[in-house]
Amino acid sequence: MSRRPFLGPTLALAVLVCGFAAPTLAAPPTRNLLVEPGFEATRPGHSWMPVGWDTSSSSLPTVFFGRDTALSRAGRYAVSVANVSTLIPYWHNWSQTLVVGPEMWNKDVVFTAWTRSNGVQGRGYILVHAVRDTVGKMTRIWSVSRDSARARLGISPLEDPYVYLGAKRAYFSEPETDWVKRQVRVYVPPSTNLIIVRCGIFGTGQVFFDEASLTAETALPPAELPVGMNLLQDPGFEGDGNSWEYSLPPYEEVACERETTVVHSGKASVRLGGGLAATIKTRAGAVKVIDNRSLAGKRLRFTAWAKCDSLSTHAGLMLFATTHRQNEVPGPTPRLLTNSTPWTQLELEADVPDDTYMVWAWLEYQAPASGRVYFDDASLEILGPARSKGPSSSTKRAPARKSGSSKATTPP
Repeated sequence: MSRRPFLGPTLALAVLVCGFAAPTLAAPPTRNLLVEPGFEATRPGHSWMPVGWDTSSSSLPTVFFGRDTALSRAGRYAVSVANVSTLIPYWHNWSQTLVVGPEMWNKDVVFTAWTRSNGVQGRGYILVHAVRDTVGKMTRIWSVSRDSARARLGISPLEDPYVYLGAKRAYFSEPETDWVKRQVRVYVPPSTNLIIVRCGIFGTGQVFFDEASLTAETALPPAELPVGMNLLQDPGFEGDGNSWEYSLPPYEEVACERETTVVHSGKASVRLGGGLAATIKTRAGAVKVIDNRSLAGKRLRFTAWAKCDSLSTHAGLMLFATTHRQNEVPGPTPRLLTNSTPWTQLELEADVPDDTYMVWAWLEYQAPASGRVYFDDASLEILGPARSKGPSSSTKRAPARKSGSSKATTPP
């Protein structure tokens, strides 16, 4: 390119020597890397917070975090998060952060948790991030605030070097469930220094979590992706939306929702828009995060149909690549729509750098804004090998953005 998710084949190995099968050896059990994965022990000096875990901080009175014995799956305790308002979009979650080094590089981490939904209107989720975040790492080593660690390192807020190197989330939207096992797997690229796991909810209702596990395993080879085929799951938003990330700033009334009355084809589209006045306008939208190293060195075409209805800012497509050498590499300058437009097909072509770990495909608008934009019938396909070894594209490349601006992110 000149920046969700996600693919890993199951590997089976059979050995046949001189006409008979060689005996198989049981793999040694992998160690759970999480502190207090069953939420049993209480943090010293706190009445209920489990050791090793933290909760998201939104300052909203509409969210409740708890630890109780009523619905635990194993042991004495389970934890839960409950939310009763979506006026301000927020990914409320339990989290644990691990400082890691080269011993974890070039491995896969597998995050597993049991979940139980109670009246969910929205989406529960589990998530694992592989991150390069020097400030966050030193915050934990020095036991100081992020601002203090940044000051010690001589790093300004706008130059904060935070980069997602790997990300995989599993959403689930069933309103009511018994205990269900969820699992996600992510490759840990070199230079990763933090691994973060999260269990949370986006929307209203309550989700319980228990028996969490994070293990490091031999990395599976990335799945080979076909040329000329749409790589996006649910490209027309005909399903439940769980295969897309909804990335929204915490501004009142900003929305990203499945729409069934205004469509380009099929029965649904995605509608973005809204938000009250805010100091900073930033990117919001529906995102596909494809965590697959086999995209490196390929040329991609990203298309979607868009329709604006009195939109006061602009909307369009964006591509980014997460790379080893250049961190986040933006794709070409997009064609932007604004005001009111009929259904219009937008298109980008871009070369993916040969050291890419992830590709981000955005259907986005600048929030907050009055009016709305609809997207439908998206497609991301491999055209073949990259035409150049750098981040070139068929149109002028957008300038790189500093941290703290509207760079590509996934919600927590």
